[in-house]
Amino acid sequence: MKLLVDVGNTALKLALYKNDEITFISQHEVNWQDINQVLIASVRSNQQLDSLISDANERGVEVITAKVSAEQNGVSCAYQQFHNLGIDRWLVVLAAAHLYAGQSAIIVDAGTATTVDVLVEGKTHQGGWIIPGIDLMMESITSRAEKVFANELVSFENTVGINTPEALSYGCLAASLGLVAQARRLFGDNVRVLCTGGYGKLLSDHLENSEFIEDLVLRGLVAYAK
Repeated sequence: MKLLVDVGNTALKLALYKNDEITFISQHEVNWQDINQVLIASVRSNQQLDSLISDANERGVEVITAKVSAEQNGVSCAYQQFHNLGIDRWLVVLAAAHLYAGQSAIIVDAGTATTVDVLVEGKTHQGGWIIPGIDLMMESITSRAEKVFANELVSFENTVGINTPEALSYGCLAASLGLVAQARRLFGDNVRVLCTGGYGKLLSDHLENSEFIEDLVLRGLVAYAK
């Protein structure tokens, strides 16, 4: 059984992988007797991660930390300086190539930042965009514009707001959806969209021909190690 570790900008997620199934767990649920390999995707240093690696090393369990390369599993990276691409972005591209072999996809990871990456015909990463995530958008405005305020009771709707909290929430959603719309204008209106991250389900619900895959980074991690 494999232990999958995803260290994002905000949180560390753990999951078990066996028989092509991924099951999220907490750290206290890790049973090292069942683990034969640890696969890691990390965008930053983390004390909890260091502890996990130490535990694995003490037990002689193989640890693999994913890294971006110019080419992996038949997929080429758009970045000439490929090491500058975030590993989380690279893994969702590899996951898309694995899940939908030979197909094009727009991959959206809506977390602390919202990233969009484009994969063409399952083999060519064309690059992408990074913008502040929805929470960061809202915080950046409310912290610097005295008369703009949020209301936690206001949901996100794909329409125009008729008061300030609605205008803020709806506007941040619209900006994120607009990013995907622009990607489709550039690469094809019918290109499949794969969404992940904390706001991935929200975006997917407002996008046609889209799918929310909660464990997309982890799926990419598994594909990376094959």
